[in-house]
Amino acid sequence: MRPSPAGEELVNNLNNIGIPSWHFSLFDFYPSLSSISLSKKANELYKSNIILVFSKKSIYYTNLYLTRHNLRWPSHARYYAIGKSTAFFLYKYIKKKFFFLKKKRIVKVY
Repeated sequence: MRPSPAGEELVNNLNNIGIPSWHFSLFDFYPSLSSISLSKKANELYKSNIILVFSKKSIYYTNLYLTRHNLRWPSHARYYAIGKSTAFFLYKYIKKKFFFLKKKRIVKVY
């Protein structure tokens, strides 16, 4: 289910430990070419009190847009990331303190 290249990496790791696996991505991420929709989404980002992050690709492309337009990630919002690796990737850009819940996959970033 993971998009490329993370999907292929996961499949390679599974195959290397003896779990037969194949990669069939159902979706791919590409930067949008529409500046109108992106500017509306950027405004919504700054109005949000809570921001949910589901993938490293979404962080990457959001940060790319913000950087190209001399914008920063909102500092007032609370960030929630699905998965530890996604939270660490997000941390590279927002530099906020975050905590992990031991038994749940949702990671809260303050």
